[in-house]
Amino acid sequence: MDLDFNNMVPELHYYIHRKCTVNWKIEAGITPFIDITYVIKGKAKYTIGNQEYIVKKGDLLCIPKKTYRAATNIPEDLMECYVVNFFLRDLNGQDVSLPFPVISHIGIHPRLITLFHEIHGEWMQREFGYMLKVRSNMCLILYQVSNLLLNEKRISQEDPRIKNSIRFMSSHYSEPSLTIDKLAKQFDLHPVYFGSLFQQSTGMTFKQYLTSLRLNYAESMLKSGEYGVSEVAIQCGFSDIFYFSRLFKRNKGISPSELFPEKGKGLQLEQGEE
Repeated sequence: MDLDFNNMVPELHYYIHRKCTVNWKIEAGITPFIDITYVIKGKAKYTIGNQEYIVKKGDLLCIPKKTYRAATNIPEDLMECYVVNFFLRDLNGQDVSLPFPVISHIGIHPRLITLFHEIHGEWMQREFGYMLKVRSNMCLILYQVSNLLLNEKRISQEDPRIKNSIRFMSSHYSEPSLTIDKLAKQFDLHPVYFGSLFQQSTGMTFKQYLTSLRLNYAESMLKSGEYGVSEVAIQCGFSDIFYFSRLFKRNKGISPSELFPEKGKGLQLEQGEE
């Protein structure tokens, strides 16, 4: 079964910003947790399972739970790295594993280093709610790593013109004047070329992406129970309520009105909890 990245819950067991000494080593044993190690300097020799590896600056290790692991230093080039040992479960509390290679060369990413630094501060200070903040940073680390290793569209989406376009669309999705011509003009590009670049980067045409943004926001508004269908349609950039309803059902599989929460349901839940 494919891993659902939207439903992973990491629980940190151990963290260290490791600066190896000449006598450093990891004794051979089976890991009871997932080990992610990000090497930012030097080298080291690892044995993982029945394989030996020389890891170096820019390498990311992802050692699965219940895996044989041992390591020793390379004296002439001592390793520095960030290490998190953690358990990973889904929302039902079941253990899950990560679909990452044991060793990946991802290079040095300042954003990833910043996230490890933030865990370092919380882990050392251990102030009120620190585990909640650590867990949130672990989620961001897993997102960054999965984006680097698994997102086939990442490189094309790093085009600043596409990133800025998506950011602009996310804020102005409801405006009828939001067109491909308008966005192309902002970057001094021909609309046809911009449309081709956008589709290559996102896998969708400009119109498909804009419609997806509008319908996703419409879904949130409908689920709140605070707006009528016609009001949702207008606020999400649709002038024709009948067209909006047909489009919504075709894309979401249900009619807009079916998303309204049942009256009194929230109140009943609150009363039942007392």
